[in-house]
Amino acid sequence: MLGRIKLADLIPSVAEAFLKDTIAIGHALLIAKLPDSQQQEAFNAAFRGMWTTDGNSQVLIPVRELAAWIESNILLQLAAAPFDKQDEALVPAAGSCSNCPKRTGFSKLLFADVRKDSCTDPQCFRAKIDAHVSKTLETKPQLVQISSAWNTREGAPLGKNRYVELEIKKAKSNGTSSKVAPQQKPCQKMTEAVVMDGGRRGELVKVCADPSCRVHHLDTPSPEQVAKERSEERKRIEKSKKAITIRHCVLAKVLERVVAPMKKADLLTVAQYTIGHLSYSQLPVLAKRQKVDTAKNNKPPQEVLMKKISTYDEAALSRLLLEISLLDSAYQRGDVSQDLLMDAAKRFRVDVEKVEKAVAAEFAAKQSKQPKAKTKPKPKSAA
Repeated sequence: MLGRIKLADLIPSVAEAFLKDTIAIGHALLIAKLPDSQQQEAFNAAFRGMWTTDGNSQVLIPVRELAAWIESNILLQLAAAPFDKQDEALVPAAGSCSNCPKRTGFSKLLFADVRKDSCTDPQCFRAKIDAHVSKTLETKPQLVQISSAWNTREGAPLGKNRYVELEIKKAKSNGTSSKVAPQQKPCQKMTEAVVMDGGRRGELVKVCADPSCRVHHLDTPSPEQVAKERSEERKRIEKSKKAITIRHCVLAKVLERVVAPMKKADLLTVAQYTIGHLSYSQLPVLAKRQKVDTAKNNKPPQEVLMKKISTYDEAALSRLLLEISLLDSAYQRGDVSQDLLMDAAKRFRVDVEKVEKAVAAEFAAKQSKQPKAKTKPKPKSAA
């Protein structure tokens, strides 16, 4: 009887759907028990999209399935709450959870189908968690703040990639303790932390957040290893820059020896077609090589580039078309078995070895001008 009286608390849209038999009385009774702010969400969850002979239709799910959805997605289990359910001063306006009529355990006749005592007011529940977190950090400012998400950003809260949560198991009654994985053993770096987000917000846990701990952070490279990897990466980048510079110098030598094989009108037609089909990565590279700034113009970059190219003569247009064809090869992109740039270098009799030596000398000169990093003197050993 009490449940049927609650039907009067249905919000207008759900009440109308019930009167039109869009939902059954079982669905309506489940939704009517919820606060107004949650009823529309539960009503939407009462339907599932399904393909029928009439196309994609919304089909009403069974009452038991809706009850399970409400319990998992709307009702918040008080046993898992990190705050003290008896604390009336945590959020004075809300009082304690034990005396709250919004608790399912407060009215067991109304929520007889709900197995665990839960809160039906998510806003109040979140407000209490927020107050609990603030109070906890105020009384324990030394707590490490951690996140339930993976991230690599510096500062608080620490992402899951920057700490290991420890599940310290208690000793059994016979005095022995169950076996635990090495990474779950306590260490000297172990400290207490508070979860700042997610479903466990406000929970206090034990963590190791020290990357130098060799018990829980075995995969973290040592400072010496990091320095070595950075040095190797710098060498790799330098080698790549040198190789690309050599190939661009070879390209420049090839372009110097191009002659005009076609009339200007024909060359412009080919150039316009080719530029119109350049990829998003090739177009800015070509514009930069032609000293055309497409960023400061509201017109399409192809149009801005063609305006500059229309002033070229036959020889310049011929060089441009060959340049476009060899750009990817200059960056060593594409099929390495077909080295178009080196093939062109042979045709135009470019001395590639001479170019390589000139680039090597230029890089060596730049490196000699860079200030050397100062090394710290080693501490003297005690006598």
